[in-house]
Amino acid sequence: MGGFMQPQGHVQVLSNMLLHGMNPQEALDAPRFSIDVDRPTKPGRSDGGSSVLVEKDLGADVIAALREKFGHNIQEVEGFKRTTFGRGQIILRDPKTGVLCAGSDGRADGCAMGW
Repeated sequence: MGGFMQPQGHVQVLSNMLLHGMNPQEALDAPRFSIDVDRPTKPGRSDGGSSVLVEKDLGADVIAALREKFGHNIQEVEGFKRTTFGRGQIILRDPKTGVLCAGSDGRADGCAMGW
């Protein structure tokens, strides 16, 4: 993960593991979102509003609620464009057993390797 998505992606993956009890692979596979802030193309100029990019796997009911109940400008993302949400690998070491558990993001090629 890099750029504007990096802090957003890290928080989402860590939250999945720490708050929702997911293992590294589950945390990386979970649907993501990105707050895409309107960034001016020229000083003092704005070319539109902010939007929330969401992976279509988030679920139609959740996406509809974000639009209808909260008024968010939602853009659904699927297929190759999912790389927008970053790519990552995680290696987690159990402090009690020393066993390594790894996950690799399916949004792109990659692998998690440890020794």
